[in-house]
Amino acid sequence: MTAALTPPARYPSYRIAPPKLVGGALALDFVNTVEWRGLPDQRGERLRDYGELLAWAESTGALERRTRQRLERAAKARPAAAAAALAEAVALRESLAELLAARTPRPALLETLNHWLGRAPERRRIAPTPQGYGWAAAREPEPLLAPLWPVVWSAADLLASGRGNRVRTCADRRCGWLFVDASRGARRRWCSMESCGNRAKARRHYSRQRAS
Repeated sequence: MTAALTPPARYPSYRIAPPKLVGGALALDFVNTVEWRGLPDQRGERLRDYGELLAWAESTGALERRTRQRLERAAKARPAAAAAALAEAVALRESLAELLAARTPRPALLETLNHWLGRAPERRRIAPTPQGYGWAAAREPEPLLAPLWPVVWSAADLLASGRGNRVRTCADRRCGWLFVDASRGARRRWCSMESCGNRAKARRHYSRQRAS
């Protein structure tokens, strides 16, 4: 039973297996771009290169296909800048993971988010997106960081709206994914019943069988 739960060393590309969007907010789905946040030695990093960041962003609707293609060309032309942008993305993700999971305000982490908001383009225009409508960047201080601006805005909106108080961590400590608990009575325990919830039921069944 334990061996079946050991995370594989490598996961398929987001180009092949789109991300599981269970967070209820783009910022939380970004935080969930590791497979096992609760297992420091076996986290299963999904943002292994800049192309994976773009694939994730397109899958979530944070980027349009034409923008993703343009950024892929830019990354090939500027590989060092693309690697730096990926490193910034991962650092932002980890700051957001701590900030959004915290039960009390974390001033230093909030300052990090505010720093990113200061770098982000101003939100002056609404544009169509695959999901309906969203903010369009008014300027691009660094085009290769374009996948991160919707994430930053999402995190700020989540906190400012009060929905941040409903952010929960999956009850499977190995998983550690975050989600907005919009359930009646705030009783949601799992990031997904189809994955962590079913694994928990299987473990309970296995334990009962051994006990009997």
